[in-house]
Amino acid sequence: MKKIRPETELLWFGTVDDGKKLVINSTIDNLSWDLVTISADDKDESLWFEIELDGKIVQIPLDQVKKAIESAPGEVHSESWYENNVYPDGNT
Repeated sequence: MKKIRPETELLWFGTVDDGKKLVINSTIDNLSWDLVTISADDKDESLWFEIELDGKIVQIPLDQVKKAIESAPGEVHSESWYENNVYPDGNT
């Protein structure tokens, strides 16, 4: 799968019937894409991290995403990092 790292921007959207949302937006191949949306639940104001997948909106609790972001530094590494730091002699 091809990876891309487009520039992104934060956009605030507020509507009368849908509340206020924060969107991570990017332009890819000259098309604007809302990559991620942060929204609040109407009933309890809980915050949700939304992505679109196969025509469905998948909502993940924002607290889970925050935990993942806070846990990643120092714990997530590339394969080459492991080769250089954990198995430098080539033994696994």
